[in-house]
Amino acid sequence: MDMLLARSLIVFNVSKPGIVLCLVMCIGLTLLWAQESLHAQSVQAPIQLAQSENQGFNPFRALGRIFRNDRESERERSRSNAPRQNRQPAVPQAPVLVEEPKDPDAGVILVVGDRMARGVADGLRHALAKQPMARVEEITRDDMGLAGDTAPDWPQLVLSKVRGANVEAVVVMLGRHDLSKTFPAEPPTEFMTDAWQRTYRDKVDALVRAVRRERLPIVWVGLPPTNTQLMNADFTTLNGIFKDANIERRARFIDIWDIFLSDAGEYTSFGPDVDGTNRRLRTSDRIGFTWAGHQKIAFFVERELIRLLGGFGGLVFEGVDDDPNFMVLTGRTTSPEAELLGGDARMPEPDTNSQTYRFLVLGEPIAAVPGRVDSPLLAVRPGSSQTAGAPSGS
Repeated sequence: MDMLLARSLIVFNVSKPGIVLCLVMCIGLTLLWAQESLHAQSVQAPIQLAQSENQGFNPFRALGRIFRNDRESERERSRSNAPRQNRQPAVPQAPVLVEEPKDPDAGVILVVGDRMARGVADGLRHALAKQPMARVEEITRDDMGLAGDTAPDWPQLVLSKVRGANVEAVVVMLGRHDLSKTFPAEPPTEFMTDAWQRTYRDKVDALVRAVRRERLPIVWVGLPPTNTQLMNADFTTLNGIFKDANIERRARFIDIWDIFLSDAGEYTSFGPDVDGTNRRLRTSDRIGFTWAGHQKIAFFVERELIRLLGGFGGLVFEGVDDDPNFMVLTGRTTSPEAELLGGDARMPEPDTNSQTYRFLVLGEPIAAVPGRVDSPLLAVRPGSSQTAGAPSGS
């Protein structure tokens, strides 16, 4: 203690005011330390002792804590004043499917394709959950399409299902996993060559033809845009093949390309969902779809199915109570692509020399029959009463 007092006297030039100032500082620091100790005891926080043997009592430690707390307060204020980042629209998850009991005679909407088709099937199930006369089933292979060595026999898979169930329509969406795949041959048919496109067209046509031979409507959903120019070029080529093959077989093709573009015609992962809310529609790889995206595709597919099928059974008049006096005045809408009951037989060519053809088609008058009452030219015999009273010169 004497040594400490001596050092203090040396620092303050052994002057009386210096001794007083030193004592005041020591008393003030001691009071600050005591106040912190009492506060720690009031909140039941244990007092931490020196962490090492070399660390002793430091009267300036309290001042360091005060300045440190001030710096932390400034950091918190700077964080609160920092501009907040714009939050991206939420990515909704698929809700739990709650379906009403389906009628045993409910028609089947068969969805065929890859992982994208499976998402469309889920969207259709939710859209038709309250329709007892419509049921959704699927034949999907997540990573397969029409090309490659392991591509399934899609026509055979569809026919095996169609002939064993009450299928009303077939929905197809595939092609994403056909990129860069070859067709087995000697040598293999390389991707996107002319031979490859002809073989691919034959595969598409075989699937469409198999469904149309069963007299069923088919709805083919095209591929979406991506943020890669090379992939967009390949998808555009495949969409052209899909569209041409379906139009030739009088099937429906749904082009979803512009649906998933921005107002400027560029790729965007976000857009309005079926409720008009801005949502994330595409997955992080910018190829697949989120639940909101699949639901949006299912909306357009359902709209096309209603046009083809004229509604789903008796649900066209949903909400009308069972009333024996209720009479349906409008029958089921016939699909414009449906074949007539008479088949492909054509009427014989009309006889262009017949009076019926000349009168109804050419507009020529029917030749008068002499002696008939409607004939304007009556034969008059000389010396008859019709000529006796006639004026001379007539």
